[in-house]
Amino acid sequence: MKKVLALVVFMIACFGLVACGNNSGTAGFAEYNVLTVEELKAADSVEVSMRVPFGDNIQAEINRMIEEFTVEYPNVTITLDYVGGYTELKKSIIEDINGGDAPTMSVGYPDHFAEYLISNAIIPLDAFINDPNVGYTSDEMSDFIGDYVSENRQFDKAGTYFGLPFNKSTEVLYYNKDFFNEFALDVPATWDELETTTTEIMNIVKDLDDNEYSWLPTIKTDLSKDEFIPMLYDSNGNLFTTSIHQWGGEYTESIYKSNGAVDVQKGTMKFGTNANAKKALEDLQALAQKNCFNLPELWDISYGSNAFNPGKSVMNIGSSGGSSHYSDCVGEVGVAPILYKDADKKYVIQQGTNLCIFSQASDLEKLAAWLFIKYMLTPENTAKFSMATGYSPIRQSAYSLPEYTEFLEGDTTAAKVLQVVSQYTANGWHYFVDAAWAGSSTVRDECGVALSNILVDGAKVQEAIDAAIDRI
Repeated sequence: MKKVLALVVFMIACFGLVACGNNSGTAGFAEYNVLTVEELKAADSVEVSMRVPFGDNIQAEINRMIEEFTVEYPNVTITLDYVGGYTELKKSIIEDINGGDAPTMSVGYPDHFAEYLISNAIIPLDAFINDPNVGYTSDEMSDFIGDYVSENRQFDKAGTYFGLPFNKSTEVLYYNKDFFNEFALDVPATWDELETTTTEIMNIVKDLDDNEYSWLPTIKTDLSKDEFIPMLYDSNGNLFTTSIHQWGGEYTESIYKSNGAVDVQKGTMKFGTNANAKKALEDLQALAQKNCFNLPELWDISYGSNAFNPGKSVMNIGSSGGSSHYSDCVGEVGVAPILYKDADKKYVIQQGTNLCIFSQASDLEKLAAWLFIKYMLTPENTAKFSMATGYSPIRQSAYSLPEYTEFLEGDTTAAKVLQVVSQYTANGWHYFVDAAWAGSSTVRDECGVALSNILVDGAKVQEAIDAAIDRI
């Protein structure tokens, strides 16, 4: 029975999407006419709405680009439509698709795009990309970071573009640099090294002298309450999938239709009976049982930075886009790559949203949205966006711009983070993105619950996996 559950191909209903909608392959995707820039400029006015879930910092950057863009296109009005949170963003868009009032463009994750594609609600961007007047040259397309682009081409075997990358992040290891320097500790690079390093750390903090190390008051105070752990890991879902990739296991897999299109309504779970996946989770549990690391839920907190900053831990693996949350650390913050299992399987997760255009918009609105996407994704703008927000540039040439290289030479936590991120690809790391379909985020959420059961509650690994599959 367990094997049947583990291999089950399942369907998840999609918030009331049109039931008769169907992705019938490249020929069935939404179509549009690529108009000319002259036609756009000749129009009286063109309204573009861009729906985003971002806070003030990112909105400010997008508004800067809107102001600059509309200098050249004064008859185009671009309005940011804010919806708080990614779940609410997707829900609101699906409701508006059904009501015939979808925005012109939006950001979203691959599983969002999969749900929109059930009713062909977003357009392929290939006609724009390949247009000799408003598109990209082959050299320009090659300038986009390949892993970021391929995420948007996973919905059919032809590699049709349903989006382009916008704000991208990954994970890094934040560590208390003062603590590591004080005790001449090496930052662990592998999961095996973590056990050795954390054993040293626990021995050190148990013997801390109150007077000699007064710069770490919280650690000493909390040790008496058994509230110190060397490392935390922010995201359950990320750790679940990352460890499976690093241990050579299988997580999920897309299903392809006979016409070459991905079935955006269902996929396959692979982790239930995969030996390497189970071994990854067993090894992580063994490290947790030795108090080498754990999840923030151990202390009923949402993010490891909340424990890292006051000194209840000296390492935390978190988002590269979250560097601003480490400004209150009791020591200087250092940044390093995440841990890996073996040198030939250095996998790190690819996070962040992509840009799409909705099929309900008029052809003029689609062109205006496309031109604005191109403007936001120039090397100069993606570099400025990165420096202002901490997200990674999505064009390779952005990394060599003088203003960006100067920024990376700085000593801010954001600069340190981006230095590490820029080294991932150069040092043999592989970004990964898991298969996306309508409801694949539910699989991720339930796997995150399973990991909490395994690491925090000490549940048996296979029982926690089977329970997750049952819930899904």
